[in-house]
Amino acid sequence: MILHQIRVGDIGNFNYLIGCPDTRRAAVVDPAWEPRKLLDLAAREGLTITHILVTHCHHDHVQATGAVKEVTGAAIHIHEAEAPYLKHFFPPPADVAMHDGDVVKVGNLAVRWLHTPGHSPGSSCLWVEDALITADTLFVNSIGRTDFPGSEPEEMFRSIQRLKRLPDHLTVYPGHHYGPTPTTTLGEQKRLNPFWRPDTLEAFLALTQPDNDIL
Repeated sequence: MILHQIRVGDIGNFNYLIGCPDTRRAAVVDPAWEPRKLLDLAAREGLTITHILVTHCHHDHVQATGAVKEVTGAAIHIHEAEAPYLKHFFPPPADVAMHDGDVVKVGNLAVRWLHTPGHSPGSSCLWVEDALITADTLFVNSIGRTDFPGSEPEEMFRSIQRLKRLPDHLTVYPGHHYGPTPTTTLGEQKRLNPFWRPDTLEAFLALTQPDNDIL
């Protein structure tokens, strides 16, 4: 698998380029701010962008979807719970509404869609081989905010419990560079992330009040 993490913009956003080395087909994840970086990198790698995968529709994760689609013609995929919101930000609308457990085939790569609400109603993680793109559900040693319109702390707690059940060796690729390193592993987060320590919803809610340092 080809996987590039590209830092863009002024708030530490990460865009991702996922490529199949056999077919040279590729997907971009959450294109925003500097789409030329994604497009130029794909060209240098000899990759054809066929998919745009959107983990959630906050402005800083969808701002360049239209620009990338205009150049590539790639289909925009987003979870069904998030799709209605996309049209309120930037055209074009989603081409494919995804559901939990769906698989997107990018060449010979299978990208599994995991619905992990909490930060937003349709927030999702993308699991491909040994990589887990967690966007704004999970950062390095932190989690996404749950005080936005559409956010639900209770859903975030349930999403964390789900991620805890995934293999420790998976490399986590977050949506922002907010931690000490750009990536981590699920095993490290189980040990180090303070927001993953509560075992009950009540303890989690006590920790995630606005006066806590949650990103």
